[in-house]
Amino acid sequence: GAPDTRRRAGDRISAPLREHPYTLGPAAEPVFDALGVDLAAASSARRPLLKFCLDWSEQRHHLAGALGAAVATRFLEAGWVRRRAEAHRALRLTSEGARALETHLGLADLAA
Repeated sequence: GAPDTRRRAGDRISAPLREHPYTLGPAAEPVFDALGVDLAAASSARRPLLKFCLDWSEQRHHLAGALGAAVATRFLEAGWVRRRAEAHRALRLTSEGARALETHLGLADLAA
């Protein structure tokens, strides 16, 4: 399913704004760098860096835009997520991915 993108306590990479659903916070660059995501390359892409997107099946927000694509590519290459056989766009978090997200983002409550 779509990951829960509601702000968590201690969230270091997002910043709330009234007029825009998403923006990057001041600590985003080192966090994405640690994850191996090239934030500068994603920022220079033609598509919007961050895009408001609601998952149609679960009715929850997920990361979209150039940054979402860069994160998905990196996580697939690292083996942190795998594509589900039954649905090309659906991903499954691996145990390696759960460990990486705990290490880099402090997300310890994810089941792989």
